[in-house]
Formats: sequence, structure tokens, C-alpha cells
Amino acid sequence: MAVRSTGTKRWTSLSITEADIAELADLIDKGRDAWINGHFDDRGPMQAEDATIFGPFGGVAPKGVAPRVRPDVQRKIAGRFGGGSGSTDIVRYIVEGDLVVVVYVDRSTVRFDGDDVETPWMLRTTEVFRRQAGGWVRIHRHADPLVHFRDLDATRKLLD
Repeated sequence: MAVRSTGTKRWTSLSITEADIAELADLIDKGRDAWINGHFDDRGPMQAEDATIFGPFGGVAPKGVAPRVRPDVQRKIAGRFGGGSGSTDIVRYIVEGDLVVVVYVDRSTVRFDGDDVETPWMLRTTEVFRRQAGGWVRIHRHADPLVHFRDLDATRKLLD
């Protein structure tokens, strides 16, 4: 497991332990490794049927429509990833009852679309998981590639 925690934690539940968090971090790593090797499958946490996602490619769902995970689209995108390696740097996790919010930086290098050269693929990521019988379930994911600082003017240009 390639996880380093550099942040703080807040415990409000006795039902989720540090061992549970370590298990979840391991599942996040396995899910990332599957993804960067071209697989969208169940190697990471289970996905809730009504899970929402704000993916790293931008865009927003129409007003009043939840941005749902679409496995067919996810498989197509994952198929463009052709191998690589990565690590997860957990910034912070928050436990509230049976929910865990994990804020982390996903640091990977990946070969895309059959390229021989690995390129950086780093994402700022926030995920929400629910602990239930049978394991962890992902209910929300937000990831974006904005890992390098930019000033206000450069950020505004992203919105053009």
C-alpha cells in the first residue's frame, strides 16, 4: 500500500477504526492501479448504483440532474490508459458515523493510447465512502488535474 497521510483526522464514530481506514486506503490504491492499467472494474471499492462523479475532464450535468457514474463511459475512458504506476497521498480523512470523506492527491505516471512514454497523471481527489455489510461503497468522487498552482487570471481563463 503506497499511502502517506499528511493531514489530520476527526473521529466521531466508534464503528470505523484506523484498520478500516487502512483497508479503504488499500482499496483506493487497487482501484487506481486497475484504472491506470486500463480496467474499470471491481478491484477498488464497490460503486453505489446512484454514485455521483465530478470527473477530471470537467463539465457539469444539466441543472437538476445528478452527475451519475456511467460504467459504459468509465470503461471506454479507462481503456485509453495503457499502464503505469502511482501512489496515494492522503491529505485528510473525516469520519462521520458510517461515512468517510477522503481527500488525497493521486500521483501517477501513465501510458495513454498505446504510447511508449509514461506521462504524469496527477489528480486532486475527494471521495465519500459508506461502510456497510460486505465492505466499502463509493457514493461520490470528485477529481481534477489542478495540482499545480495558478493565479486568478490563469484560473479564469479555464472558464472561457
